[in-house]
Formats: sequence, structure tokens, C-alpha cells
Amino acid sequence: MDKLKLKELSEQLFKFHVEISGVYNEYAKSCGLTYAGLKVLAIILDVKECTQTTITQYTYLPKQTVNAIIKSLIKQNIIAPLIESDKDKRNKVIKLTPEGKKYVSKIVEKAKEIEYRALDSLGEEKTEALIKAISIFRDNLKII
Repeated sequence: MDKLKLKELSEQLFKFHVEISGVYNEYAKSCGLTYAGLKVLAIILDVKECTQTTITQYTYLPKQTVNAIIKSLIKQNIIAPLIESDKDKRNKVIKLTPEGKKYVSKIVEKAKEIEYRALDSLGEEKTEALIKAISIFRDNLKII
């Protein structure tokens, strides 16, 4: 492809990325969260023995950001006070409170339902092609 076409496609891809992030931001905001907070809660819900290190690895958020989100969620009684990991005493395990689990399950499940509906609208073949294309794109970005 020529440079002009690559520039046009790159700009279009970036615009879609921004718009998709905006949709998640708006949803998180409607739940009284930031997009980063929503991502953190989704990880806590899905990972059995979740730690701040786990969250930074999954989300690529800075440790300071994750720490601030965790502190805020503890104050809101969404997650319980941190406890030492049985596997590594240097790490603290993050667990949802019973009330937090109900709240987080509800908002994360709603987000997943919307994602599933969007993927279903593409059909299986296009969804698999999209995932393959994004995977190739991601792998080639890692070269940078």
C-alpha cells in the first residue's frame, strides 16, 4: 500500500479506537466509574486470586493508577480490605465484598451482553476474521 492510503487507514483505525473507548467511557460513567475503574473491576471479577500486579499486567495501567482505584473501591465497600496472598506474601489479594460482587457482576455482565450483541451482529465468520486481523496488527505493533 502507498503511504497516503496507509495514513488514511491509520487515521480511520485510530478514530474507531477513540470512539469505541468513548462508548466504554460513557458506560463506565453511567455506573459512577471511570473506564479504568470498570476495567479493574472486570479483572477482579474474572481472576480468582487477583493482585494489583495482575491488574497492571492485564490492563497496562500504571501501578499508581491501580493503587488509587483499589483504595477508592475499598472506601466504597466494593472490595474488601486487602489480604496477603498464600502464594506470595509480598502480594495482596483483592476480593469483592458480597455487595461489591452483586454490583460488579451486574455492570460487567451488562457490558458483556452489549459486546456479545455487537459481535453477533457481525456473524461468526466476520468476528473471527476481525479477531485474526486485530491479532496480526497487534503483533506487528510490538515490533515498535
